[in-house]
Order: sequence, then structure tokens, then C-alpha cells
Amino acid sequence: MNRRWLFPKSGAVALSLVAALAAPATVRAQGGLGGDMSGPIDIQANEQEFSGDQVIARGNVHVKYKDSTIIAPAATLFRDAGGNPQKAIFTGHPKLVQGGSIIDADTLTFEIAIQKIIAEGRAHSEVISNSSSSTPDKPANARSGETAAAPERIITDSDRQEYDKQAQRFDAAGHVKVIHGDITVHADKLKLVYGTDSKPETAIFTGNVTANQNDNNTQADTITYSLTTRRLQATGHVKSKVIQQKADGSKKGGLSEQPGADKAAAQPQTAEADGSAQDDTMIILSDSQDYSQETGRVAADGNVRLYYQDTIGIGPKVIMVRNQDGKPERVIFRGRSQVTQPGRRWIADRITLTVADKKVLAEGNTKALILKNPNQEQQAKPDSGQSQLAGRPSRISSTTSEALQ
Repeated sequence: MNRRWLFPKSGAVALSLVAALAAPATVRAQGGLGGDMSGPIDIQANEQEFSGDQVIARGNVHVKYKDSTIIAPAATLFRDAGGNPQKAIFTGHPKLVQGGSIIDADTLTFEIAIQKIIAEGRAHSEVISNSSSSTPDKPANARSGETAAAPERIITDSDRQEYDKQAQRFDAAGHVKVIHGDITVHADKLKLVYGTDSKPETAIFTGNVTANQNDNNTQADTITYSLTTRRLQATGHVKSKVIQQKADGSKKGGLSEQPGADKAAAQPQTAEADGSAQDDTMIILSDSQDYSQETGRVAADGNVRLYYQDTIGIGPKVIMVRNQDGKPERVIFRGRSQVTQPGRRWIADRITLTVADKKVLAEGNTKALILKNPNQEQQAKPDSGQSQLAGRPSRISSTTSEALQ
């Protein structure tokens, strides 16, 4: 015969379950929520009901264990045949708090026996990131002696989140949005990789990934982001947008994004195409891109195409170098590449484009071409014979190319 107790709704009921809910397990979310489940669990609620292997709490439910607190409208705890806690389900958009970390969702499920937590429906979590010893928000040339930045939070919103302590795995799926410092990433899925200190080190985003940093934007099939070094590696139909700033800090221009457009086929708007001579947006398309905040460089590999105002560059590999303010300073094309500007084109093994004045320096088996029709710039291919050969010097820059016009 099952025993059943029903407490009245009036007043809060506190119960210390020392024996019935004592089992070695851990409840943890994103490296910041956890603890050995081998001690007393205090449950406070307007009503508590015991029926067989279940404990049901309703109304202003507060579950307290060591430094962890769960607040929910309702909760059901399940025990196995030996009376050990097996699973706990919190409903009514519960919230779990431990130290500086939180997780909440429409439903929180704790698989206590296998040490797993599942958040479903408007899942939201916040955890302190594993910050590096250096100041992550400072550029690489930051002066020594500056005060270290405070640890930052990893804020994750999605339809579903799951943390498996034994496997050291955190997954989020469905309308994923992650904020870390000045980086915001949207994706279909997220997987966190943990370090030896059980804190997240790397975030892997897959499916329609869009990463934003201030006004800059990167789209790709997959983005791998290091939470400690701020290194961002994008692969698959990569498209980056870098927006320059005027001296007064205002934006000079931008890219018109079409919702639902195919990223691989999307063609960026150059200043010549949209009639805006002040458009200072730089677009880089490639198979993969690697951005390091520490070095301030962006390395693009594979079928690289660069668009900047009336300048178009094509090559197998491109490196963009930023200045101390984080603005693009130089773009270096490596491998057989070409750079086209109105009425002229350079083809060489190495081409350097100075962003401020759009000066071109071509080196190694170079060709300087005068285009018969400047409108052919979009379609012409390197060494295609569509343009008139102007010369084959071993080294030529835009300064000396004026004689070719």
C-alpha cells in the first residue's frame, strides 16, 4: 500500500530529505552550475504531495541544495526502487541559480542518475567564461599595467539546451543566440567544448551562422569561436562585411542584406553599383576565414573575392591587416591574383592594396592591363584576354601606373 501525504496550501512547508534524496550525482549547466548531490535537499512550497516514488511540490516552490537554488511554480521528483533520486522535472518556467550562473526555461529536467540537465522552451543560460589572463577587450598593443577586464558572461538563448556532465558536453538547438563580450552569434546549433577546468573554452556554431561584432558581420556554414583567445574561424560559403568609420565616428556605408538570400550566391553592392561614392564597406567572400583578435588579422582561403568601393580583388588567399584602431589598413593577396579598378587591372603573384588611398602594389610576374570597357570588370577573368596588355614589369604600383591610362 502506497503512503500518501498531502500538506495544506496555507503557509510554506519545509522538508529536509536527508536519506531519501541522498545520492552521488551532479546538476550542472555550462560549467557554472553543479555540485555533489549527496546531502540534504530542502524543498519549500505551498503544497507537497508524496505518492509512491514521487514527490510533487506546488506553489512558490523553492528547492535549495548547498549553493544552488531552483525556483519554480511546480516540481516533481522521481525516485528509483531503492529510494534514490532519479529525475526532477520543474515546470512553469523555473529558474536555477548558483553563484553567478543561471539557467531558466519553460521546463527544466534533471536526469540525476546520469548527471544531465535539459532546458526546453525559451531556454536561457548565463555563465562566467573562462577568461584569459590578458585583458580580452583590449587590443594586442594594449599598454602594460592596465587593469584586467572583469570576467565576461556567456549568454545563450535557444529553444533547447542540454548539459551532460559525464560527457562534458553542452548543446543548444533552435534559434540559438549567444552573446560573449561584443560578439553576438546566431545559428541553428551550438556545441561547447570544455577545458580541463570544466569551463567552456570553444564554441562551435553550425547551420546558417551569423556572427556580429559591432557593425562587422560574418556569415558561414560553420563558425568555431575561441572564448579565451577570441579567435574566430569560419568555413563554408563565408561572407564577411567590414564597415569603416568616418573620422567623426559615423558609418560611411553598409551592405543591403536580403533576408533568406543564398549566402553563396549573394553579390555585394559596391559603391559603383549602388551609386554611393562614400560606401566604405569591405566585403570578403571565400571558402574559409580565420580572424584573430590578438593579431588583428583576417586570413581568407579558397576562391577569395574582395569588394571595396570600386576595387575588386580575386585570389586564392587574402590577408587583411588592421591598424591599432581595428580598421582595415592593408589587404595582401597571395598566389596568382588580380585587382581591378575602373579602367585598369593588375595581375601578379602578390598584390598589396592600401585601404586608405586604394593604392595597388603588384609583385612577381606582374601584368598591368587597360580595360577596353570598364563595365567588363565584373565578368573578366585573370589572363582571359578580354583586356589589352599594357606591360609586363617585374614590379608596378598604382603610382607608376598613371602612364598606362
